[in-house]
Amino acid sequence: MRFFTAIPFIALLAGTAFAADPPVKPPVGEDGTYPDGRRAYDLQASVDVTFPDNDSPLGITLVNGRLARVNLEITNRESVPITVEAIGGQLRKHDRSDILRNLTALKVASEIPALGTTNVPYSFVPNMHAQDVIFELGVLFRSKEGDGKIIQYTAYNGTVSVAEPPTSLFDPQILFLYLFILGLVGAGGYVAYQTWVVPMLPKPKRVRRDIPVEAKTSSADVPKGGFDESWIPEHHLKRPVAQKVRSSGTPKPKGKKGE
Repeated sequence: MRFFTAIPFIALLAGTAFAADPPVKPPVGEDGTYPDGRRAYDLQASVDVTFPDNDSPLGITLVNGRLARVNLEITNRESVPITVEAIGGQLRKHDRSDILRNLTALKVASEIPALGTTNVPYSFVPNMHAQDVIFELGVLFRSKEGDGKIIQYTAYNGTVSVAEPPTSLFDPQILFLYLFILGLVGAGGYVAYQTWVVPMLPKPKRVRRDIPVEAKTSSADVPKGGFDESWIPEHHLKRPVAQKVRSSGTPKPKGKKGE
């Protein structure tokens, strides 16, 4: 049978977690009482702890971010009913030196009849660095035979492994990381190509194209009557007639024939 103590976890009943360290059990006198007059009581009960989500023979593994389920099968071997007040626990370092996390306490207040058995589920979500830790799970009982005092029972005290959840290629965060890395690699490759590769490539020769020159033609090259003169104004077709100029500088008017 596991160790029982008549000193309760006051923090568990008043709050939501176990105290950091349980108080040391005071010595019991020959008359079966503690120095303060309280009677020592050894509760006749047992707790079988199982982990429904862990069936590996290598040990118990808790995955960060996932619900860790624990089932407590409590058997009352007393001749009177007992009450399960609360269940809680804590995760300690592997050397049991420090407490890494206090787990949320579950207030049950469930009565187990004499010589009866009941199952109480408990669950929590781990969130810590991947490592091996000590998992301590305690149950608080109340019995009429024990003067109605709270009795603490250590249901589980063993090593468990905390692991990170397995990654999936279709995880949105992983996909975004892949795209981000691919973009960085592509940008770096383009900069390297423009910086070192392009200057070393041979430059293509420019092909000089000959510009066609329009042949100049003169009026002498155009045969007479070789083009349509109907569109040219008449006064442009008549050649100007030279006029005689008087000594005074005014032109002499032409006289009519017969004068």
